[in-house]
Amino acid sequence: MTTATATATEMVSAWEDQVLETVRQSQDAVVKPVRLWAEASKNLIPELPSLPFSDQIPTPAELVERYFQYADKLLGAQKEYIRAVLEAAAPVLGKNGAPTPTRS
Repeated sequence: MTTATATATEMVSAWEDQVLETVRQSQDAVVKPVRLWAEASKNLIPELPSLPFSDQIPTPAELVERYFQYADKLLGAQKEYIRAVLEAAAPVLGKNGAPTPTRS
């Protein structure tokens, strides 16, 4: 790996870390007030009667878990696809993914 490539990779990695940290901070800024609101208002909401077959309806947490399991599988499939495309294109790509120079 050349110095320029290492530096570019390090810059991208640092940027990714900053984006993830910003996302986490933004999420915390939402979760904390929601928790406070829920705790403060939990006694204001009356108990709802149970519905028929309600025990068969997934909870919101279960729905979220299923969604992210599916998204994880989909992302994995996309990753395999892109790797296969790059491998198939390898004969015309150079070592770093740039097109190989043509011979004149």
